[in-house]
Amino acid sequence: MSVIVTNEITVPSERGEIVAKKFEENARGLDTRDGFEGFELCRPTSPEDDRWLVITRWRDEAAYHAWRDSRHYTHSHPQTGADGRKPATAKGVDANSIVRHYDVALSVNGSMEN
Repeated sequence: MSVIVTNEITVPSERGEIVAKKFEENARGLDTRDGFEGFELCRPTSPEDDRWLVITRWRDEAAYHAWRDSRHYTHSHPQTGADGRKPATAKGVDANSIVRHYDVALSVNGSMEN
């Protein structure tokens, strides 16, 4: 099954729409990457919460790492170092994002009938 990579980032409320637009621009061409399966940018539903979640789905870890080593990644993440960490605050997004990788253990699409 797929690999899910999440990135939890802090986005100040006044920067939300700007950050969402930047992600939309940077996502162009992502769907042509070998092994790419999906992308979601999730904004918090609570006004007090400033943590956004970026979710990407990949065929496997190798496909994700191939993207991480690509020009597309470098172009869309200019403030990110070779280790994947942001050395300084970039365009209003915190430098302390939390990246996690998951293997999909179960996937259900649509409605489940009993």
